[in-house]
Amino acid sequence: MRFFRTGFVRAFALVSVVCACGPQEGADPPSSGALLGEARAAAVTGHRAFRVMTYNVRGPLDTGVRAWPNRKAAVIQRILANNADVVGVQEAQAPAGGPSVPADLIAGLTGADKPYAVYNPGGGSPKLIFFKKSRFETAPEVGQGNEALVNPYSASATCFSHAEGKKISWVGLRDLTSGQVYFVANTHFAYAAECSLGRLKEAAQMAAFLASKPGGLPVIAMGDFNADAQGQSTPGESTIEDLESGAKLFRTARFDGTTGEDDATFNNAWDGTPSTNYSRLDYIFHNGGALTSSAPGIDRTESGGNTPSDHYPVLATIRPAIFAAGSTFSPTPNGASASTQLFFADVTGDGCADRITWNSTVGEGETWVAKSKCDGGFATAVKNAGATSGVATTRFFFADVTGDGCADKVLWRPTLGDGEVRIYPSKCDGGFGDRVSVFQAASQSESTRLFFADVTGDGCADLLRWNPKERSGAFETFVAKCGATPSFGAAVRSTEGANTSEGTRVYFADVDGDGKADRVLWNPAQDGGRTRVYRSTGAGAFAFAFAHDAGTSGVDTTRFYFADVDGDGKADKLFWRPTFRQGRMQIYPSAGTNFAGSPVMDNTGYSGSENAAFFFADIDGRGGADKVYWNPGNYDGDTKVFRSLEP
Repeated sequence: MRFFRTGFVRAFALVSVVCACGPQEGADPPSSGALLGEARAAAVTGHRAFRVMTYNVRGPLDTGVRAWPNRKAAVIQRILANNADVVGVQEAQAPAGGPSVPADLIAGLTGADKPYAVYNPGGGSPKLIFFKKSRFETAPEVGQGNEALVNPYSASATCFSHAEGKKISWVGLRDLTSGQVYFVANTHFAYAAECSLGRLKEAAQMAAFLASKPGGLPVIAMGDFNADAQGQSTPGESTIEDLESGAKLFRTARFDGTTGEDDATFNNAWDGTPSTNYSRLDYIFHNGGALTSSAPGIDRTESGGNTPSDHYPVLATIRPAIFAAGSTFSPTPNGASASTQLFFADVTGDGCADRITWNSTVGEGETWVAKSKCDGGFATAVKNAGATSGVATTRFFFADVTGDGCADKVLWRPTLGDGEVRIYPSKCDGGFGDRVSVFQAASQSESTRLFFADVTGDGCADLLRWNPKERSGAFETFVAKCGATPSFGAAVRSTEGANTSEGTRVYFADVDGDGKADRVLWNPAQDGGRTRVYRSTGAGAFAFAFAHDAGTSGVDTTRFYFADVDGDGKADKLFWRPTFRQGRMQIYPSAGTNFAGSPVMDNTGYSGSENAAFFFADIDGRGGADKVYWNPGNYDGDTKVFRSLEP
């Protein structure tokens, strides 16, 4: 089992008005350069979270209780009830002689006493884009338009009518709370499983359009794409993947395996004949950068025994990203070797975590320190003299046990000496002093786990010991005495949360923001795979605080991390498994008394490799823990730092 360490913590391995005179068809900005120049001239203060909804309302195709006049009030109610800031609507048809869906929606959602304004591109089935008047206004320098999508079929082909008249409506919207301008697009691709060629061509065209037309603006794209590579309707079809890769877009919600009832966005029981052919056809995308998403949702509310449409409303919160999309590469000594171990801790006392590497099979098993440049990069690594080990079972730790602001070097191996803990005080220059042996927590058991974390809040890392086979699984704290010479007090035993399972993972991090590291436990076979937090009492003992009901896992290969990535002083929960959500990390921000109920999607530095390792430490000294990615098989073993965008 690989150990992951972060700082002190050792852990196993978030106002326009309705245009009644018709659309400005194809209205374009003067040029991409002018668009960028004018948009950037706005009083932009950064992204602020807002809610987006995409909804295929189904055109006036039905009779009886499902006829549009009988369900339009319910459709409008779903939009109002979800209270999204931006809403894209598909199948808003206005057939000759029939009920006008767009007119009804506009009448029900816009006007002096209604919350929304709308961009109506016109046409037989306009892709309406509604936006809250209190939150957004149109951005004239960007404009608005209605891009026609290709129909690759001959007029005699069955799929011709399914792909005919498809368009991308788009509009520039300015956030009134920040001045940030967004390029918002709404579309509807060809339908029917046999018409995959049409969707693939549409995806290629839309990808090219979104890669150039927005001129560098952040993009929000949504719609009914009629494709689900994970479902039974269009298995293996690459429409969504092609759109993502071609336009560098990111889905706001991901899942693994085959589409099931909880993931479907199409109501396959609409016609009264339920089946298990579940399909996810509706998506919301953004183009990353300083943006990410959280709180995805599917509204399955029924009215009169059925949903108002054969599609469910799909929602997501667009919000500022946690980590910067750009990364910093740094050569790592022996980084291409799977035997290399990495650590991140501030050994120089400048507030920026340095990188330490160790490989028992290289040289004498010395450690190498690469000082942080406080910008995401590291200086050339320098070899440390002393405290070497050529034994792979040796365990190193780096934590400030003396309280001088510089992380000290700790070495322990149960078969070394009498199992004592050996501490080499930091010289605060990247080097370490002479050995000081500590015997209070000595152990010769391979099952013993040692941890270093400041659980008392005095600025010195305390020594914690746990052995599931001893003391009935209770935890012991040896409080640091905070002196120039490393020393610790007598053991303080905590039976709260005692655990006798070898499969339990233990972490220490300040979850509640009181300056003292709390204890977090996770065992995939216990408590439904929930993480359990035990609050530090400040004297070495712990009291149960809460169990987190979201972000649970019963899979042993799941990896949890606990670090303050948003810079608010509270350690957040990060969930990653290479086979889960296509290797994307999920971040559950801490509120102090619990972690968030839904995650923030992290699209930076994702990986589907079991060999990937992640670390979290404040590399640049700005307060938020940065993310470090390392995989010995990638990038010549170099480390990549994705800097926290907070605070």
